[in-house]
Amino acid sequence: MNPDIYQTGLGIAAFIYFVAVMLVLGRMLAGPNSLDRLLSLESMVALMQGLIAMYIVWTMETSWVYAMLVTALLGFISSLAVARYRVPDVRKTDRAGAPRGSESIPKKAESAKAEAKEAKEEN
Repeated sequence: MNPDIYQTGLGIAAFIYFVAVMLVLGRMLAGPNSLDRLLSLESMVALMQGLIAMYIVWTMETSWVYAMLVTALLGFISSLAVARYRVPDVRKTDRAGAPRGSESIPKKAESAKAEAKEAKEEN
């Protein structure tokens, strides 16, 4: 293979990785909740693995394979740990936009309360 084509292809791939890292970093900083941030962190670990692999291809130095494997293992373990101990985000409003605590009681609960009240009055 022509070395110029090889270097050009790897340069284009490096630029694409750079753009992807910037997009993921933007999502990590602007993520509206912790789940978005966790997903962007996972994407960042995957991109880092790809960058290490691209460096291995670029330099033909295989000693970085172990670093790539450790990165993959730590990324997997960290995602399990965060998913296990993640505390759900507290929303200040419900899905309809009303403040929390002002939700109406579902109709089944209202009818159950009315039946219980009637049964109590009969006794």
